[in-house]
Amino acid sequence: MRNRTVRTSWISGVDAFAPQLFHRTDRFRFLEPEGRIGITRLGGTPMVLARVRSTGHDITLDEPERLTLLFPWAGRITCSVGDSMTHADGGGVLAFGPNRRRTVVTRPGPAALYRADVLTMPLAGLDETLRTEDLAVRRIAPRHDPSAGAVSRIRSRVGLMLTGAEAAQPLPAVALEATLADLAVDLACVLVQPDRPAASAGARRVRQAIALMRAAHAEPISIAALAQELGCSSRSLQTAFREAGHPTPQEVLAAIRLDAARARLLSGDSDVTGCALDSGITHLGRFAQAYRQRFGERPKDTLGARS
Repeated sequence: MRNRTVRTSWISGVDAFAPQLFHRTDRFRFLEPEGRIGITRLGGTPMVLARVRSTGHDITLDEPERLTLLFPWAGRITCSVGDSMTHADGGGVLAFGPNRRRTVVTRPGPAALYRADVLTMPLAGLDETLRTEDLAVRRIAPRHDPSAGAVSRIRSRVGLMLTGAEAAQPLPAVALEATLADLAVDLACVLVQPDRPAASAGARRVRQAIALMRAAHAEPISIAALAQELGCSSRSLQTAFREAGHPTPQEVLAAIRLDAARARLLSGDSDVTGCALDSGITHLGRFAQAYRQRFGERPKDTLGARS
C-alpha cells in the first residue's frame, strides 16, 4: 500500500469524485444554485477513505471493479441500481458491489450539510485479503445490506481516522498501513458466510446491542436495561458477546464512549470535561487513564493539538 496522502478541498463539480473515489462519473448536478462539495481523502491504492460534505447533489457513476461502504452521518443518501432503490439516513450504512448507480444526497436542513464517510477498495484487493485470511466469500450483490458486527468496527475506525486527519493528526505511516489492513479484513468478514448457522441468533443480538450502544452511548444506559430492551437476560447477553469474540458488553460500551470522546476532542468544540460528559462518561477520575491506555495520549493533549 503506497501513496498514502491526506487531501481536503472544496470543489464545485464532479472533479471532487474522480478518479480516486469512484471509477467513472457520467452525470452530475448540484441540487442548489450555489452548491458545493467538500472532500477529505485519506489513502491511495488500493483502499481509499473519504469524508464528503455537500449542499446536496445528484450523480450517476460506474463502479465495475470496486466495493464501497457509505456511512452517512447527517442528511439522506438515496441510491438507485437498475429498478432497485434504497436509502440511508444519518447513522445508517449502505454497501455496494460492482454496479452502475444514481445517487442523490440531501442535506438535513437549510443550515447544515450532508456528511458521510466512504470506504472504497478494488475487488482485487478484497480477493487478496480473502485468500490470505482463508475466508469464503458470498456472492456480492449490486446492493448488499451489511449485517455483520464488523460493520460497526469499520464505521468507527473510518470515522476516527478521517477525524484525526482533518485535525492534522493522521496516523503514522506504519500505524496507517496496519489499520488499513485490519479494515480490509473486517470488510472481508462482512461478506463471509457464518460458519455456525445456529449462532446467528446470538450474533444478531450482539449486533443489535452494539447498535443500541452507539445510538445511546451519551445516555446513562445500563447493561441490564440493554438486555431487557433486547428481550434477554444480562447473562445471555454476556454469553453472546463472549461467543462472538467480543470483550464484555461493559467494555464495548466503554470503548464506544471513549471513541466518541476522542471525536469530540478532535473537533475542538468543548473542554475535556465537557467532551467526556457529552459522551456518556461520568467517572471522570478514571477517564484520563482509560483514554491514555486506548489512544496513547492524554485527553488534554488531543484537545491541545486541535487548538
